[in-house]
Amino acid sequence: MSETKGHFERGRWVEEPEPAPAAPTTGSTGRHQPGTPDAHEQIEEAARKAGEDLERAINAWAESARKALQKR
Repeated sequence: MSETKGHFERGRWVEEPEPAPAAPTTGSTGRHQPGTPDAHEQIEEAARKAGEDLERAINAWAESARKALQKR
């Protein structure tokens, strides 16, 4: 008979989920490892693109609000 880990909750036995396996800390995952110059460059590029996308969205929203106010 195998025992499962768990606890009673409102009079019923609730099994506790198995802990997730730890992420690998070594080895190649096909991506650049954090802390390397390549990874740093990729992060900077992604942040720059996100900033540009956000700026475009804000400008579009502001233009839309400006047009709506002019229609009044």
